[in-house]
Amino acid sequence: MKKNEQRKRAEEAFLTDRGRITNRDLALQLGVHPATVARWKKKDEWDLKLLKTVGKSAEKEQPTESFRETDLRHLSLLNARIDSYLKKKELLPSEILELAEAKFHIMGCMRMLEADMDEDWMEHEENDEHVFD
Repeated sequence: MKKNEQRKRAEEAFLTDRGRITNRDLALQLGVHPATVARWKKKDEWDLKLLKTVGKSAEKEQPTESFRETDLRHLSLLNARIDSYLKKKELLPSEILELAEAKFHIMGCMRMLEADMDEDWMEHEENDEHVFD
């Protein structure tokens, strides 16, 4: 199998598994080193692609984890990515752009969580009203 095909298969498996598969497991499946998978993941920005596909895939299939759990995990991934850049003393313009994009995606996740929590609160309020009727 060609490297490019392995890379595409690894990304597809990562996105299909919604980011839960480890670099080691992907590497074992494809016969490459886990560091290779980590490099592909970072260079091709799989975590950002995952964020863009979460809403689409969630509509098609029932998730094994709650949307909140998925969003919180994605927030954690993005924060870790930002933290790794902030440890550098100097940032390139491209890195500053990447940080800004990551923060943008974090804000989107926060809005999703907020909307989800608002819906739960509204349902809870409706249920409480029926109790007093």
